[in-house]
Amino acid sequence: MPTDVKGPTEGRDRTVWWFLGAAALVSVLFYRDFIFHPERLIFGSDMMFEGISLRRFFVDEIRAGRGVPMWVPNIYGGMPFVGLLPGPIFYPSTILYFFMPLHRAIGWTFVLHTFLSGAFGYFLGRSFRLRPSSAVVCGASFVLTGYMTSHLWGGHDGRMFAMALIPLALGLLNRGLETGEARWFCGLAVTIAAQVFTPHTQVMYFSSLTLALFFVFHLLFRIPRPGGEGWWRVYVPPVAAFSLTVAASIAMAGPQLFPVLALLGDVTRAAAETGYEFAASWALPPQELTALFLPDLISSLPGTYWGENPIKLHTEYLGAVPIALAILGVAAAWGGGLPREQRRTVGFLAVASLLGILFALGAATPIHRIAYALLPLIGNLRAPAMMLGPVAVFVALLAACGWEAVLEGRKANPRVSRVALGLLGGPIVLLGAWAALDPAGLGNFAMLSWYPAGWPRRPDPALAPLLRTNGLLLLAGFGLAWGGAWAVSRRRIAPWALVPVLVFGILDLWRVDARYLDVRDADAALATDPVIAVLQEDAGPGDRVWAPNLAGSVRNYRPNELAYHGIASATGLQKFLLQPYATLVGGIIPDQGLGRDPVRRLLNVRYLIIPGAQEDVASLAEASGRHLYSIPSPPGYAFFPAEIEWTADPYEAATRTWDNPNPLSLSVVESRIGLDPPEAGQGTAAIIRYEPEVIELDVQAERAGLLAVSEIHNAGWRAFVDGEEATIWRVNTAFRGVEIPEGPHRLTFAYRSSSFRIGVGTSLAAVLLIGAVLLRSRFPARTRQGDA
Repeated sequence: MPTDVKGPTEGRDRTVWWFLGAAALVSVLFYRDFIFHPERLIFGSDMMFEGISLRRFFVDEIRAGRGVPMWVPNIYGGMPFVGLLPGPIFYPSTILYFFMPLHRAIGWTFVLHTFLSGAFGYFLGRSFRLRPSSAVVCGASFVLTGYMTSHLWGGHDGRMFAMALIPLALGLLNRGLETGEARWFCGLAVTIAAQVFTPHTQVMYFSSLTLALFFVFHLLFRIPRPGGEGWWRVYVPPVAAFSLTVAASIAMAGPQLFPVLALLGDVTRAAAETGYEFAASWALPPQELTALFLPDLISSLPGTYWGENPIKLHTEYLGAVPIALAILGVAAAWGGGLPREQRRTVGFLAVASLLGILFALGAATPIHRIAYALLPLIGNLRAPAMMLGPVAVFVALLAACGWEAVLEGRKANPRVSRVALGLLGGPIVLLGAWAALDPAGLGNFAMLSWYPAGWPRRPDPALAPLLRTNGLLLLAGFGLAWGGAWAVSRRRIAPWALVPVLVFGILDLWRVDARYLDVRDADAALATDPVIAVLQEDAGPGDRVWAPNLAGSVRNYRPNELAYHGIASATGLQKFLLQPYATLVGGIIPDQGLGRDPVRRLLNVRYLIIPGAQEDVASLAEASGRHLYSIPSPPGYAFFPAEIEWTADPYEAATRTWDNPNPLSLSVVESRIGLDPPEAGQGTAAIIRYEPEVIELDVQAERAGLLAVSEIHNAGWRAFVDGEEATIWRVNTAFRGVEIPEGPHRLTFAYRSSSFRIGVGTSLAAVLLIGAVLLRSRFPARTRQGDA
């Protein structure tokens, strides 16, 4: 058995390798139905709806030699790519996308981060100077924690990645503050930048709040108070180090962060996505605090949830063993069973856990509203329940402190410790016993006592056996954890008794998490069908498809499913829409606006996919009840309008566009200050090159004038006529127009992202600076000798 002491020993090294091997084994076995079946993928609802199509587009563009794409033409008529947060395109594990089929690579990143969550949890425990076996408790408590692992069901890889990095970030910050060594702060800067690259903004933001809270705790409670005028020597170095770390992480994350910030002024959101009500939406309902330890009371079984959330695709379950050991840690610290410094740490973790849970409850407590009033950007972020990610980290570290107290063997005040155990663990144990003895009665009690009269949902009878199992496992987990801790502290059994306790705890988490792992055949989920095959063959550059979902009919294609196959859609699925496009379609629900004939024609919608056959119209193809039709209309991609109206009012322009009976003959141009509006011309235009960021047209202008092009207007686009830059006018609310001189000409559109270029520059500078700091800290003596 490895020697379990705090200092650097050979035993510690053996422990970490044993644990990493066990974490790898757990990860492989948990994902075995995916790993050992190369024809399968890990199915996630949002991943299939939205994410995988954008990942494929990114990979295809890189392989085509065009570099990181800045514009994606296949959704909503075209959008900036990097700024819309398409997924972890700059995140390190994305390299796997280029070495195996995309769906397999995405699945393997889930496997990798399940393992890394355990590894980073172990590091967190060691960073707080806990014994190796206590660090094992931290890693084992976090490796399959419910709130992170259950996001497999939605395919939320970025959310899982960002959560997996929280213990690493907290551990690096603690080491940096304790030692003052630059290498730890450099590692923290890289970790925060990686969280930005995930790119899950809510988890990254809440993780940053966690780091800031711990930093304030360090300044207030862990630094000896200076005397006289020496305060600056005590406080300035950590404040400067932390501030520079945050600045370096922002600079390093520039390629992702700066395009997002630049895009915010060009996009629109629903009116409901503003204000406090939006910020507090998707909070944890107070009744579901029980999900932390009884996941099947309100239900974590997909399809049987009966609580307040309109959609529930995850669980908050922390596990019986981690909770029991965390309570033991708080009780030990309260009773004096830990050294003073560790008692302070436990106090911080307990208070931070409480604040995190209260924040996760949203408007149900004042904590979230106070944060909303005081902190920047909170109003732009919904789902305060995501604060449970940091809470899961705190609980894992508290569990490690609980085991540390067992090994420490300090004499504690037994009365105080018992009172703490009773106050914190008693209600949980009582609910567990109730669930084990009378699950149906507990479910009915919850419904009648915690929900208003007439609540439309009811507990499914099938939940009763699951809830009874919950209760039994909760009691068993508490019994094993507390009984094993008591026996080890009394030297009745060896510390190796921890192993079966942790095995039980992991299997308990596994039992719940496995519900959210959906492994399917890749061909069935991603294969083409006759409709897609016809579109891939017939649709030309600039042609778009509309596939509306009609009420009460066969489900149409998933929102971004056509884009996955390289087919340009007039709609799609993204949180934000470009303002010109949203104005054109009349809001954030494009299917409503596309009901207007002028809108469809201006977007060059040449194909329609609807459920069911149409009378007297032959479909081009059919698949699963969906029929493909060609829309007969004059060419609408690039044309010279015979008449031009102009206005300085965007809303008037939109009204005129919607009411225009013949949008290909009359165009509405939004005038620009200091420029004379273009005249109507005459001629033809043909596409000769069509790439995401470069479009070239051969234009024959019989009379000089405006050429209207069915491409979405955005400030990043530049137009060149025969190599000379030309003004791009906003035409028909959302599109581009360029004034063409008489005669034959080459018109080129090229997309440029200055925010991305600046971000790349700051990132490279930050990487070089961090590299220099690490080299200097690694070879300090050589550096000084060289300077001498």
